[in-house]
Amino acid sequence: MTHISETELNAYVDGETFPERQAVIEAWLARNHADAAKVKGWRRQNQMLRASFGRILSEPLPPSLASAALNTSGALEPSGGSVAMLSARARAAPAPGPPAWDRRDRVALIAAGSFLAGAGVACLAGFLAGLH
Repeated sequence: MTHISETELNAYVDGETFPERQAVIEAWLARNHADAAKVKGWRRQNQMLRASFGRILSEPLPPSLASAALNTSGALEPSGGSVAMLSARARAAPAPGPPAWDRRDRVALIAAGSFLAGAGVACLAGFLAGLH
């Protein structure tokens, strides 16, 4: 039996797994009590979030978020858009590609390269000093 990833367990809790995988996941949970406990906790957490914040899903979007509520053609949604619609659209959006190197990555690479170059020069100097 293959391992069920945490990502797939989260999808199962959110009701977003393929129907043919549900039985496989449920069989996994029946044998893996630690994962079953995680799933139970996530479900409880979802219920508490819905109880606390579920009412805002039907509220109209605040004007400050209206620009984020783009429809598939790139035009702004009519003012009747809701938080639930924006949330559904965000879940349906394609996953972003791998992030580009940011400044910290480049600085770390330069620092590592500088360290290695310095260490190489120090080793070479020590070797040359030992020849005399």
